Amino acid sequence: MVSNIKIIDMTAMTQLKQYLLALILLLVALPARAQEGEGIRFFKGTFEEALKEAKKQGKPLFVDFYATWCGPCKKMEKTIFTQPQVGKLFNEKFVSLQMDAEKPENVETAKKYKVDAFPTLGFIDTEGKAIAINVGFMNADELIEMARTAVGELISFEDLYQQHRKSPNDLTIQQELLTQAPRFLTTQDGMDAEKWVVRVRKLYRSYIAEKMKDNSLINRKDYMIISSLGGDDADETAKIVEYINANLDAWIAAVGEPAAYYVIEKNDDRMEELVKKGDARYKDYLEKIRTDYKKAYDVIKFKQVTPYQKSVDYFGALYAIYKDKDVSRYMDMMGKYLSGLGEDALPGDYGKAAQSLYYAAGGKLKEADHKQAIAWLEKAIPAEPVLMNKINYLVMVGDSYKELKNYAEAKKYYNQAYAESLQMASMEQAQQMIQASVVYKLSTLELLQQ
Repeated sequence: MVSNIKIIDMTAMTQLKQYLLALILLLVALPARAQEGEGIRFFKGTFEEALKEAKKQGKPLFVDFYATWCGPCKKMEKTIFTQPQVGKLFNEKFVSLQMDAEKPENVETAKKYKVDAFPTLGFIDTEGKAIAINVGFMNADELIEMARTAVGELISFEDLYQQHRKSPNDLTIQQELLTQAPRFLTTQDGMDAEKWVVRVRKLYRSYIAEKMKDNSLINRKDYMIISSLGGDDADETAKIVEYINANLDAWIAAVGEPAAYYVIEKNDDRMEELVKKGDARYKDYLEKIRTDYKKAYDVIKFKQVTPYQKSVDYFGALYAIYKDKDVSRYMDMMGKYLSGLGEDALPGDYGKAAQSLYYAAGGKLKEADHKQAIAWLEKAIPAEPVLMNKINYLVMVGDSYKELKNYAEAKKYYNQAYAESLQMASMEQAQQMIQASVVYKLSTLELLQQ
């Protein structure tokens, strides 16, 4: 039988190989021209050679300390360092170097700059002194801001704090400090981190109190400060909630409906905290939904239920299981709650229904309870937009199937959770913890099946 597959003769194959080789050599010979303006052009050589080159050019040295196994490092290399605006700034202002910090010849340099997590991004002056060191994935805007600060185009947080000390009553300086604080605090560790947290918390409290006096707090920038730095102290948060609610029209004019949702979120958080303690005082905050906080809650538009009734059903169900450990009543009330929401029910509503069941009565659940939890979670999983939540739901389904001794289904959901965790490249530490937990659950299944 004669084959229908057309064979390329050896002469043609040789010519093709020669053409491809020539093309490859051309591309290798012209890398700078091909990449110009398309991202950071990294120096090829050792740290010492790069530092020498930086000194020769009179520029700081930027070092990307990475590890070959580091997912966020690879993501930055592919998606951040390649961006034209990043390349333009770094190619003009820095000599840039990528360094595998785990190679034997680089270990001492990595130790010098206290590299113990990846990626570590360092800005170093021509004498080898660190200007700024940041740990963790950064987006393009964050990286550019850090770079501009390193070359003095933007004032550093420490320098701004010194300005504050010289002019302690200057609210403009305080506002800028508090705006920069969240980003700055992520770069600190150990005793330095504790020191700066104390300073920022003290400044935040005095700043908020001062600007409340004349209502100058009501603006978008200060709302962002409240959103990012507030919430650690319950009494302080309660004061801000009352302040925003008392001036809600002005706040909505300044920042839109997020101001109303701030009141809603903090009131809901307070109720949930109380019901989980079995404290009936949650009903005082429940009543605020149709009295003091009605205007805020009115921004929520449900098709089938009022915000008040939704809260009555939801927190009533939680109270039943946390206070009385009444699983049966919880299941009935939570079913009524989800049914009342109808098409307004979100994936998180079903997910939280199952979560609360596990947390409050996990060791006492019957077969029917596990099946109901699985049904709720299977409604949540497909549409859940938050990856961490989705992974958590998958693990919970796996746990319920394990309790039901359906080990094949349990394994399927655990494996799916592991697969979803592979998308967490920018959250390396969380990714490792989740994967270790899932692997442990899978190994436990193997033992149970023996």
